[in-house]
Amino acid sequence: MSDEAATEPQTTERQAAARRAPPVAALASVGAEIVGTFILVFFGAGTVVALQEPVGGPVDLPPLAALAIGIAFGFAVLICVYAFLHVSGAHINPTVTVGLAAVGKFPWRLVPGYLAAQLAGAVLAALALWMMFSGVAREDPVNLGTTAVGDRGWGAAFATEVILGAILVIVVMATAVDERATAAGTGLAIGLTIAAGVIVTLNVSGGSFNAARTLGPMIVAADFSHWWLYLIAPTLGGVLGAFCYDKLLQRGELPA
Repeated sequence: MSDEAATEPQTTERQAAARRAPPVAALASVGAEIVGTFILVFFGAGTVVALQEPVGGPVDLPPLAALAIGIAFGFAVLICVYAFLHVSGAHINPTVTVGLAAVGKFPWRLVPGYLAAQLAGAVLAALALWMMFSGVAREDPVNLGTTAVGDRGWGAAFATEVILGAILVIVVMATAVDERATAAGTGLAIGLTIAAGVIVTLNVSGGSFNAARTLGPMIVAADFSHWWLYLIAPTLGGVLGAFCYDKLLQRGELPA
């Protein structure tokens, strides 16, 4: 019997053991998703709230609000990716979790725990914002910084969120999942994607990318306008983006 044949069962056993995350490790990953999503909503949605009530009451957003909000969300994601990528994968977003699971890059058995953690983190962050900015932040039009459909209607908003979800997961798979990628640039690439997407789409769909980011503040503000759109559209886009990269883009190679 060759050395390769002798070591093959051991290798298989190690791989199987790696796939079976111990309870403590799984709980730590879920905890990282709670903390990461909290950071995302606290900094991102918190910027939306802060810009709308600089003197204690809701006002029109200043001209550079889209830039400020986009930067806040982008930096929040960048922070979370570098902080938690090695702990939980730094999904902090159902779009990423479901998209990766759809193409076999994340185990389905862990999906419910991740989704619950992401929503919990978003709700906790919204509660913190309510505490910080008082009751007026929970009222319309602030609604704790949740996303809202713009004047172009829900159809444009739905299509926009599908596009955002697809772009995000393509970038995540290209920079964080594909083994050929340079790991050092992962957080920057994903953070800039979020920032640019929010800036471009803020007035169309609110630039959600993320069902938890939207639903968390919605739950605390008790305002569920177009909740179904933000639940379905970015997640659908994430699945489409995952299949696009996994079945098509990943096969590309640098020209010789």
